[in-house]
Amino acid sequence: MRRLACTAMLFSSLFAAGCGGSLPTQEVTPPAPPAAKAQLMDVANSGELGSAASAIRESLEAMKTTDSANAELLLQEMTELEGLSDPNKIKAKAKAMADRL
Repeated sequence: MRRLACTAMLFSSLFAAGCGGSLPTQEVTPPAPPAAKAQLMDVANSGELGSAASAIRESLEAMKTTDSANAELLLQEMTELEGLSDPNKIKAKAKAMADRL
C-alpha cells in the first residue's frame, strides 16, 4: 500500500509540474539607433560639422546610460572630429563614427 501511495505521489507531482504550460514569451525590440548616427551620416555626406556638433555630442552623452564604453570612445572621437577642418577628413571620421553606432 505504501508503494502504491508513493507511486501515486510521484505521478501526481510529475503531472503537476507539466501543467504549468509554456512560459510567456516577450518580444524584444532592439533600441533605435541614436540620433547621432543620422547626424553623423549627414556630416559624412556634406563634410561640414557646423552646428550639428553640439547635437551629436548631446546624443552621445545620452548614450552613456545604455552603452557607456562605446559612448566614451565616440566622445573622444567627437573631440577629434571637432578639431578637423579638411572636409575629406571630416567625412571619413564622421562615417567611421556612424559605423560604430
